[in-house]
Amino acid sequence: MNTKELIFELCCAMGVSGREEPALSVAEKFLSDYTDDIKISNGSLMAVCGNKNSDKTILLDAHIDRIGFMVTEINENGFVKVSPCGGIDARTLADTLICLQNNPDVTGVVCCMPPHLSDGKEDKAMPTDKIWVDFGLPYDEVNKLISFGDMLTFASKPANLLNGRIVAPCLDNRCGVASLVKCTELLKDNETDYKVIILLSSQEETFGTGAKTGAFTVEADESIVVDVSFASQPDVSGFYSSVELDKGPMICISSILNKEMSKSLESVAKNKNIPYQLEPIAGRTGTNADHISISGKGVKTAVVSIPQRYMHTQNEVISVADVDNTAKLIAEYIKCGGAFND
Repeated sequence: MNTKELIFELCCAMGVSGREEPALSVAEKFLSDYTDDIKISNGSLMAVCGNKNSDKTILLDAHIDRIGFMVTEINENGFVKVSPCGGIDARTLADTLICLQNNPDVTGVVCCMPPHLSDGKEDKAMPTDKIWVDFGLPYDEVNKLISFGDMLTFASKPANLLNGRIVAPCLDNRCGVASLVKCTELLKDNETDYKVIILLSSQEETFGTGAKTGAFTVEADESIVVDVSFASQPDVSGFYSSVELDKGPMICISSILNKEMSKSLESVAKNKNIPYQLEPIAGRTGTNADHISISGKGVKTAVVSIPQRYMHTQNEVISVADVDNTAKLIAEYIKCGGAFND
């Protein structure tokens, strides 16, 4: 399948954290080409493939939820107050177009103060407890369309950039989901030593519920978590200033992750000529690996991340090639038997 088309379709799906159903339907459609063992429960999808009779199980996780907003108030003039659902970059919100999840044709714009009236404070980020949305309608009309607890998210659409890069909302982490769909495609006709379980998990942006419950259910021997991490851009300093788009997935090295798995992923990348980068993190990874690694009796866990710019905004940027190479790396790792068949 075409990777970019897959990513674009996933990124066009709604699915704010806690309301992932629209995105799950899209992912299920693609995964059903490679396995008929798919279940959706409690906001997460679980698909089984590989050697289903194996006594060794590897869990591949990518969270499928996206950041958004929840309606908390409608004032007498029809303006709608919302609270962030997940980590929103408040600096990018002013004048942003957002839409209602259950009716994307209902769009509104985040209210912002014109600089002429801002008393010199136009360079200040909007406090997240003061986000109001203008749908252009009076109270009575808004009240017919929108209710407390409704979810909204960015209305921006995927687009092409130059040099194989794309821009879209919720590439965190729909590009990770795409990489696991592609990995499943690569494994379809190959014998493996693993029972492979794909977990497209819910609520990573809010509480990690899908990864916690999914890992507990599976009791895997190993797990690889796929997410996004930071790529270089102007004014970024320190380690992430050296991380580049198109240079391959990032293999995480962390004290909470399994050292042998990380080393084996690096070895596979070298042997198969798959470009990769290393990401050293001293403690928690900020991904579902933090939950999965301590699930049940503990799960040997690794993290592979796709480099991304402008995280948690409506216009995130990645390289499609990095998604393909993430899929290849994980598929080759599984084909060779993982860290414990070296």
